[in-house]
Amino acid sequence: MEAPLDPEPQLEVSWEDAPGIRRVKIAGEIDLVCVEELAAALEADRSRLVVDLTEVSFLDLTGLRCLTDAAADCEVTLIPSSTVRRLLEITDTTGYFVLSGFEKP
Repeated sequence: MEAPLDPEPQLEVSWEDAPGIRRVKIAGEIDLVCVEELAAALEADRSRLVVDLTEVSFLDLTGLRCLTDAAADCEVTLIPSSTVRRLLEITDTTGYFVLSGFEKP
């Protein structure tokens, strides 16, 4: 017998503010269920966001849309995990962000 799926993926979001910048650290899975939590963390009256996604194991298109929406309002630097990096490449959305720890092939 298979174990039941966890209906609410685990997501950990933390941030710290400094003058003109918000640094956001995200770990876990980002999908439709928890995208509001991500959006709340990205809402900042700042000129720059730095978003550490190195511990994100899953990102769906609703999460990606949340990130691109944030990039429409300010400069967003992403530090992507390999999973996130792959989604950015597949969707050709790398141009929306400043990417750190990311090398284009």
